[in-house]
Formats: sequence, C-alpha cells, structure tokens
Amino acid sequence: MYLMLKNEKVLYFDLEDFVVEVIRNDLLPFCLRSNIRVPASTKDILHNIQEIKSYLSSRLLSLLRDNAKQIYTAFQLPQIDSIDNRVNICIRCKGVSIQDSYWVKEDDEDVDWRDINIRQNKLSDITELSLSGFSPIIATNSICPELTTKGLFRKGWIHIGDSLYLLKSDKTSDYVNTKMEVLASDILGCFGNRLESVSYVGDIKNTMDGPAYVSICKNFVGEEYSFVEAWEVMEYCKRRGINFREYTLRRWGSIFASIPVLDYIIINTDRHTQNYGFLMDNDTGVIEKIAPMFDYNCALVADYFQRDAADTLSQMFNTAETLRELANKFLEYTNLIFNEEKFMKLLESNPQYGYIFERVHARIQELRVV
Repeated sequence: MYLMLKNEKVLYFDLEDFVVEVIRNDLLPFCLRSNIRVPASTKDILHNIQEIKSYLSSRLLSLLRDNAKQIYTAFQLPQIDSIDNRVNICIRCKGVSIQDSYWVKEDDEDVDWRDINIRQNKLSDITELSLSGFSPIIATNSICPELTTKGLFRKGWIHIGDSLYLLKSDKTSDYVNTKMEVLASDILGCFGNRLESVSYVGDIKNTMDGPAYVSICKNFVGEEYSFVEAWEVMEYCKRRGINFREYTLRRWGSIFASIPVLDYIIINTDRHTQNYGFLMDNDTGVIEKIAPMFDYNCALVADYFQRDAADTLSQMFNTAETLRELANKFLEYTNLIFNEEKFMKLLESNPQYGYIFERVHARIQELRVV
C-alpha cells in the first residue's frame, strides 16, 4: 500500500508484514518526516509501524465530535475508538482530506488523484446529517470530507459554485459560539499588518430540526498547497534540534507574531496546535508560508458571558503561558495597525454587543496597538 501526495508515491507500507519504506522523505507528511527509521532492530520496525498507524488514525474525525456517531452510522462504520479501527476506516476512505493532498492507494489499484480529489469531484453531501444529526439517507461513498474533518463542533462541507465552503454551528440555544465566530472574524478585519485570516459570515440554514444559525467560510487549501498543522512542524523541529519559536519568527517575523497578540485581543482560548499551521508546496515539500488564521468559535465567548479569561493558559505552544503573557512576549515583534474608525462602524452595526466591544477595545489600549 502506498501513501501518495497527489500522484507521487512518497511511502510504501504493509502493516501485516511490518514493512515501511520511505520513497520521498522530502514529500512525507511532517509528522513522518525524519521520523521513519532504517530498520536495524525489532524496536525500529515497531516504531515505524506505530508512527504510520498514528498518522493514519489521526486523519479521521473524532467520535467526540457533535453528530460523529451518526456520521459513522451513515457509512456503516464500527464505532470503536481504537487505533486499528481508525486505521482501517482511514484506508477504506482513502485517507482523503480537505486540508491536504495526501491519500492511500492499494498496491495494484488503478486509480488516479483526479478520481478521488474531493476538492474537485462531487461531494457525498451529508451536510444535513453533520449539522442536525438526523438524516434518512445512508451514505455509500466513503470518499467524503466529513470523515476526515477535525474539530468537535458540528460542521459540514458544501460546494457553492466552483469552491468548497465549510458550514459550522453549535448546540447552544442561542448559537453563542457560532455568532462569536462571525463577530471575531469581523473584528480581526479592523487590523492591518497582520496574518491573513479566514472570513466567516453568518446565515440561517433550514435543517430537519428547524432553522439553525451557521457560520460559513471558504476553504483556504487549494491544489498547490497542503495544510500542515503546527504540532507537526513543532515535532519535526524538535527532531532536528531547531527552536520552533526562533524559526517562525526568523522566517515570518511580525506576521507570525500577530497570532498570539490578536488571539489575546479577541480572547481566543482555543488556539491549540491543530488550530494554526503552515502551507506546504505540494511539488517541493517545502513550507512556503503561514496558513491564514481560522477557527474563532471559542473567541469572544468569555466576553459574551462577561468573564475575565485574559489569564487562561494559551495552547499555542503547549507551555505554561497565559494568553496575556504570550501576547506581551510577542508584541515587540509585531507591527499591527488598528483601524478605530472601522471598529466603531462595526460597533454601530452590532449595538447589542457593546459590552464586548468595550472589553476588546480595553485590551487594544492595554497593548497600545494604534
């Protein structure tokens, strides 16, 4: 069986015979890069098999996600949260994902990347099931983005024109997380000299449970690049003796530094190492740029409930640093520009959230972003 990057073979593996052979280390996923050992002992062989299984199982959605069990049921998949079961399901659905161009191919299988590329082909539309948890339709095509879309909030992919869009919602009575995601996206638009961010808009979608408020954003991963989660690069840097923070600041300076500063301003408590990352060139395997900021459905929620979350531990580097501490450490590297006029116009459009804008503005003043 081959791990493919588009139509390029990058690794061969046979889990039953304990065989793992690297074909293109420079094109491997970063969590496997420089992590597959030349087998010299049983320990090395077992290490390689474990890493391949870990990679394949990590590509599958978590059973903890809203409506995940219903999605598994629709595809007639066993709801056993073991690594071996997740690996088997991943292989069954070819391991295809919206976020990159890796997939799994059988040894003698006559199939091409164009045949399974879910960014280009018609999707198996189970958005109704993903968002509401109910659908009478049984899905038969397991090559579907719903099985490899991560995160715990309810979500689903749809085609609008020639592009893919992600619909997200939550299970609170007033859709607090979803509404705050849209508001946080708008507030980020009031800053210049920062990392590009995904834009979210709000809409009402009619589901089998009735009208639901959803956020909608366009997929930012195209055919040229693959999204690499931050934890993969962090682990790769550790294996190579590279300081991750120094590396990112050296390459992207103020653009990278804007992430923790802006996260503090909007009190985003969920910037864990799968919620930011980089874009790798699919032809060269080289990381070219930082991926846009995305996923704000935990931002501003503390402000909404009028709680002080400034000293919540940040998850950005898996360290004992709070959102406030991390923002102050990276502030000197930024060159953010705050458009107060745009901010005030946004406030005028959202008067019901005046107290949230006050809290956000107070943090902007605290950091002296002008």
